[in-house]
Amino acid sequence: MTAQPWLLCSSRPLGQFEDAHWAPTATAFHIYASAWPERPNILNRPCTRFSVGGDSLIEIQGERLTVTTSSRNVTPLYWCTDSHGNFILSTDLLIAASAWANLTDSQPGVREDSGVYLDDRSSIHGIKRLPHSSRLEVTLLGDLMHIEQTTTKDELALQSDLYDDALLAGQAQISALQQSITTHLQKASKTAVLVSGGVDSGLVAALLAAQCPDVEAFSIGTPWGNEFDDAQQLADALGFTLKRIELDPQSILLALPQTIRAFGHAQAQAIEIGVAITAFCRQLEEGRLIFTGYGSDLINSGLATGDGLAKDIRSSIALEVNKTRYSSELTGIAAQACGSELAHPYWDLPVLRTALDTCPSVKTIRNREKGHLRLAAEQWLPTEAAWRKKTAIHHGNGLGSALAQLIDATTGQSDSAAMLYRQILIVQLEQAMRTPLVPLPAEEILDRSLQSIANRR
Repeated sequence: MTAQPWLLCSSRPLGQFEDAHWAPTATAFHIYASAWPERPNILNRPCTRFSVGGDSLIEIQGERLTVTTSSRNVTPLYWCTDSHGNFILSTDLLIAASAWANLTDSQPGVREDSGVYLDDRSSIHGIKRLPHSSRLEVTLLGDLMHIEQTTTKDELALQSDLYDDALLAGQAQISALQQSITTHLQKASKTAVLVSGGVDSGLVAALLAAQCPDVEAFSIGTPWGNEFDDAQQLADALGFTLKRIELDPQSILLALPQTIRAFGHAQAQAIEIGVAITAFCRQLEEGRLIFTGYGSDLINSGLATGDGLAKDIRSSIALEVNKTRYSSELTGIAAQACGSELAHPYWDLPVLRTALDTCPSVKTIRNREKGHLRLAAEQWLPTEAAWRKKTAIHHGNGLGSALAQLIDATTGQSDSAAMLYRQILIVQLEQAMRTPLVPLPAEEILDRSLQSIANRR
């Protein structure tokens, strides 16, 4: 288990962060980092670049810092400034809050509603989040500072009817998936794929097997549910050896702090989706690139699954894609803290673009959602797997309602899940304010959070 990775830029030195200082000589900004995956050679370089989430970019040159967030906005960036020349920018919400308090003697606190905001607010008062498709330029002019924030082109704003034949539309998306997987494999050593037995992860697994025969296949279950039989059927058809991973309740609870910190909020549905993969990564050997089928329901059906079809697919897709750009649920930060990398090919821009350019009428075939993809998937998967009815991710592994019940049983209070998630964020913020470079172990965060809730009874 490695430390939670974060990057921090400041207009002024930060005493509490000195041990994480990168001390560049070619910029007026101060750069700090912990476990950040890329450490460039900053000394005497005219421009230093940091990639965030794969396609957002931080560039620092002399007295100027420029941030460009992508349309996908996978990993959030947080910032704050005032009229006194203070400025901070961080990939981690808690680090941003701690740094801002260090600069200004302020006391940031967690909002009462600590969920997802579809604007520039974060779940901590006083700390802003950079929205998708934006550009922030900060220039230090002696003791003065100039800041300009603009909007860039939103690559995901438009949908079209470019692909109006169901089979061709599905094939176009599969072709984009193939290229996405090829790109990810260029930096991979050990490769794994999460499968449930459905069309989304099944396609990723089949395409991956064609390029990487020694890939490991895993399926995640809990005491409350699993899709092991469907995943096994798919693995047998594709020639995989399937490893069944059943997460115990304690491992799920202990994955909550890492998930909540990586997401930067405590919104229940997103946490339910993310906590299983965090718990999985926590017990997996380090050094793997893990492929998933996450994101397909967002871009192909607007989150309609086996429960029914969206009445207006185009509007549903636009709504869900936009929400995901703020929820951070597809960030790889929590996995990186466990020594692994995540790859969500359906959320890669070429695949997204193909899905958004598919006519809604061909996305429903045989009265089934994602019909175009299922039709084309028959060339890669058993027909049963291509057309298998699937539930949402967090229902397939049983976490949809069972996690809330587990938390209620643990706290001894009803409807306490939201309270616990927020308290976990509060405990981590309090620790970051005291000693930002020494985070608490997950066990201690959970214990303190539970004790705080117990004291309110």
